[in-house]
Amino acid sequence: MARLIYTKRAQSDIERLADFLADVDPHAALATFDLIAEAMLILRNHPLIGRQVESGLRELVISRGRSGYVALYSYEEREDVALVLAIRHQRESGYASAS
Repeated sequence: MARLIYTKRAQSDIERLADFLADVDPHAALATFDLIAEAMLILRNHPLIGRQVESGLRELVISRGRSGYVALYSYEEREDVALVLAIRHQRESGYASAS
């Protein structure tokens, strides 16, 4: 089982997504947080599950209804670590810049 580490940016992304939903639908915010947490457990058990993107990075698609979320991560095989770099909604045009 891989160790899972979130960067500050990824933690910030989760807060940003939850805050957005909390304003619109608090129940959806909690369900989304649970959905992302469940996907991260799958990632721990299967760190190569995500599709390959540029520079050795991977993306894990987290489906929710007609859309969902995408987690950008790297898997450091030698250390058996999945480093979650960023998380965004699928309808966002890219990963939010680090604040």
